Amino acid sequence: MKYVIRGHRVAVAAAGTAALLALTACGSDDEGDGGASGGPAQTDAVEAMRAATSVHAVGEMIVVADPAQIDVRLDDKGNCVGSATTDDGAVEFVMQGDKAWMKPDAAYLDSEYMYDDAVIEQIEGSYLAETRSDVQSAITDLCKIDTYAEQTDSVVSFSPKMTQKEQTKHKGVPVVPYVNEDPMNSDGAGMKIAAEGKPYPVTITDPEGAEVDLAFSAFGEPVKPKAPSADSVLTEDQVMDLEYEAM
Repeated sequence: MKYVIRGHRVAVAAAGTAALLALTACGSDDEGDGGASGGPAQTDAVEAMRAATSVHAVGEMIVVADPAQIDVRLDDKGNCVGSATTDDGAVEFVMQGDKAWMKPDAAYLDSEYMYDDAVIEQIEGSYLAETRSDVQSAITDLCKIDTYAEQTDSVVSFSPKMTQKEQTKHKGVPVVPYVNEDPMNSDGAGMKIAAEGKPYPVTITDPEGAEVDLAFSAFGEPVKPKAPSADSVLTEDQVMDLEYEAM
């Protein structure tokens, strides 16, 4: 399977962490003009995400070389439920520990599983029972909190000198915004960090550097994915039987 989270951003994030730790943080939703001081630093958001026990991530990030729309709820106990959509198709997924159920659409079955049309016609609409270790690595990565910590770190790494703005609110949540105002590199990068409680990242955006646009919520809330009903699931043996019949 070709789905792997693009590696160069993760490498940049890891390389930038040590340097970033030496940095200090220089109305209506998304307002707040002028610089500010105090409040959470960008690196605080990275560490808060890394220490989170659960999160709901929604938005866009790069998978392989293509943007993927994701909507994922996950925790640090192996529970995960969500979806991912790219130009190659869409897939829904449920994970409980080592168990996993994948529900690919026809395009995804063709591009990622490479089934024949006759098999796809019979599989589409069903969940495929798999072990977590057999699931494409990019999907299992979407179910890891470290992935979103690395995404947050990537945004900070590509724009480490964002300007801190006055506290405002984002969808009712008090936040401290950071904005890239470098006239030589003003590419729309920014982030909003929770102003109350733990400094979780609420949004991260970097269209040119990290190529990510994500919103985070539901930190610390239980994730209890429900296994699909038995009549909606195909086992590996059942899929093999379908392939044999299609020969």
